[in-house]
Amino acid sequence: MLVDLHCHSDRSDGTDPVRSLVNKACEKGIKILSVTDHDTVAAQNDARVLAESKGMTYVSGLEISCDYHETLDILGYGYDLDLDYLEKTLSRLRDMRDDRNGQILRKLRELGISLDERELEENFPGESLGRPHIANLLTKKGYVSSMEEAFRLYIGRGAAAFVEKGKLEIGRSIELIISGGGVPVLAHPISLKLDLHELKDMIRKLKNLGLEGIEVFYKEYDQDLKKELLAIAREMDLIPTGGSDYHGEHKAHLDLGIELPDELASNFLEYLNRRRRPSR
Repeated sequence: MLVDLHCHSDRSDGTDPVRSLVNKACEKGIKILSVTDHDTVAAQNDARVLAESKGMTYVSGLEISCDYHETLDILGYGYDLDLDYLEKTLSRLRDMRDDRNGQILRKLRELGISLDERELEENFPGESLGRPHIANLLTKKGYVSSMEEAFRLYIGRGAAAFVEKGKLEIGRSIELIISGGGVPVLAHPISLKLDLHELKDMIRKLKNLGLEGIEVFYKEYDQDLKKELLAIAREMDLIPTGGSDYHGEHKAHLDLGIELPDELASNFLEYLNRRRRPSR
């Protein structure tokens, strides 16, 4: 079954407006969709209405970057959008992003590169702006020839204008999703940069913190890697999910949609449904 449980709109660091993103998903034949913007749920109501109007199953989604020395992101699915404390926590994360953006722009100005917050907001009116938007603006203004060059020369780790992002502690991120009635899933596990043995140990630790799934079917993973991750998911009784990590122009090599075996797709939806049912 063609699904996408990991994609981004222009409400965070994607480039597609919500309507355009949902339309593309429909045109590709995607059956289950979740927009998983970073640190914001601003796209959720619009995405759900549009997706369901086109016959797709929609799952509320979210991606939270966690405090870890490598990339460790937690996806949240099926949470309650009306929870006030969820939005309050996400708002604090966006404030940290904004503060980081300001520090990066100041460093760039010290290097003779003229960008400011107003210019960033005018070009990208989303809720959760970050380095991809700065890289895009550097490219548009001719300071670099590509976003990749922007990261390499200026804003990537170890570069002249790099600033570490404020992040939520791992256990707190998982707890936030669970307390909102959602299912926490480890995004793109290989981004942790661990060997297979170390990865299994890390996933066990995350499961002890409440992790309930891992993203097995990821756009950039080959079949052998997917098989290894699926075996880990089954061994640890974790829900396998799949997504493209589509960002539009910000990750132009990634397209919407990924094949998730029908049985796993059905199991995922049933798991969410059981979570929503009141206990007796």
